[in-house]
Amino acid sequence: CSHQRTFVLEVMGRHCGYLALVSALACGADWVFIPECPPEDGWEDRLCEILSESRARGSRLNIIIVAEGAIDRHGKLITGNEIKTLVSKRLGFDTRVTILGHVQRGGTPSAFDRILVSVCIEFLHINTSLLVCFVSALFQSGFSIAVLNVGAPAAGMNAAVRAAVRVGISDGHRMFAVHDGFEGFAQGQIHEINWRDVGGWTGQGGSLLGTKRTLPSKSLEAIAEQIRVHNVNALLIIGGFEAFLSGLDLVEAWSSFEELCIPIVVVPATVSNNVPGSDFSIGADTSLNTITHTCDRIKQSASGTKRRVFIIETMGGYCGYLATMGAMAAGADAAYIFEDPFTIHDLQVCILNELCNVNYTTDFIFSLYSEEGKGVFDCRKNVLGHMQQGGAPSPFDRNFGTKIAAKAMHWLSDKMKECYRQGRVFANENDSACLLGMRSRSLQFQPLSELKEHTDFEHRIPSEQWWLKMQVLLKILAKYEPNYNIDAGKMEHVVIHH
Repeated sequence: CSHQRTFVLEVMGRHCGYLALVSALACGADWVFIPECPPEDGWEDRLCEILSESRARGSRLNIIIVAEGAIDRHGKLITGNEIKTLVSKRLGFDTRVTILGHVQRGGTPSAFDRILVSVCIEFLHINTSLLVCFVSALFQSGFSIAVLNVGAPAAGMNAAVRAAVRVGISDGHRMFAVHDGFEGFAQGQIHEINWRDVGGWTGQGGSLLGTKRTLPSKSLEAIAEQIRVHNVNALLIIGGFEAFLSGLDLVEAWSSFEELCIPIVVVPATVSNNVPGSDFSIGADTSLNTITHTCDRIKQSASGTKRRVFIIETMGGYCGYLATMGAMAAGADAAYIFEDPFTIHDLQVCILNELCNVNYTTDFIFSLYSEEGKGVFDCRKNVLGHMQQGGAPSPFDRNFGTKIAAKAMHWLSDKMKECYRQGRVFANENDSACLLGMRSRSLQFQPLSELKEHTDFEHRIPSEQWWLKMQVLLKILAKYEPNYNIDAGKMEHVVIHH
């Protein structure tokens, strides 16, 4: 911690800057060089100026990422060693160069890469749009935006908060951080947060703001008072199903509390991936990777014996996303989930989510296998538990959180201007409170009120879930009848007669 250093990382990308750009966003780099966007003449002066300003703000670490094919406006190659020499001579900073080379090609594949090679690209809804570019504003808008986390922690929440704060400041707004969700909001745990306060948040797991499941309906009057006292003009709620419910509570209270009539955006962040209006949630990818790597280790531990059955329970409540996709990535024989009813005749080696069936629980299946398998195989169960919520966010969750929060902030900026009248922001139309989710291949704003009819509130899941088609592919890969047209839950297992 006593060192002050600048690190220059050279990554692959002779003609493509994808790895450099995405990794720069994921780790919060100070500068990135890519072949598609050569820096303007005089970039050396601008780079040194930015590094100096960062040190003046108290930063002890600077990161510069260079694609191996990075060039300047005249076609001259820009190398890591050249940048090191520049920074060392001009600024006197202790600078180190790391050329990652072919280590980028090796390693264990992530859950996403495993699933991608098992399924047609049409099955997956991946947003490949370009990431938002941040430009510092030279004005103050006079608007204030509060950001808070609601629900259980999810890896990538902090990256989303960081992006929201810095984009908001760049747009000229005052940014306020609320601690411990709406419970903390009602208690006045709100303060202004600046650019430096969120430094280094991108790679940290959990929720640094603190998060709780408490809904605002229990303390609407106190929350309205805090909004009035701090002159909050818009609200960004980052969280899971509770965040969605919280947004609905605030909308329903518009008629009772004028202070709550402000633009609201809900950004989905939960390992369960059960928020209506979005195909993906921040944190689900990190959790899925944890499940996949844990299953890999369990399979390795079983390599010494051929007669063992493993039953693995994942999180997700009534939503079987983690169980299904984890089973796909880990090569399991089955995934038992609430959305795809099963009977005792279906039970085999499996991954199941925690609330897949009120009777066929993990303990029941374990006891059944242990009894019926005597003399043939033994059985082991593993409940992964809260380790699925922990850990550093994956690159996907870091960048997804950054991108979706930035888009939410720009929408709030436009909405505040649109709803500004008689000296204040007043918004009480349906499209003033939206959930920003990834649908198909784009980020879309959807009014919270319209999502109610697409929600199973009893089981806390969307009425329709795109990933359920993966159950069909999973069963085919596990030697079920190979017919893509058969509905999930109506498939017969292939019986091989010798």
